[in-house]
Amino acid sequence: MIQLNNIHKSFNDVEVIKGIDLSVEQGEVVP
Repeated sequence: MIQLNNIHKSFNDVEVIKGIDLSVEQGEVVP
């Protein structure tokens, strides 16, 4: 399993991703 928690991304002063969580189980396909 891969798990990402509380992801944030900004470009200059613009926050484009705010607190995203993602979990991918073994064998799961994510488009």
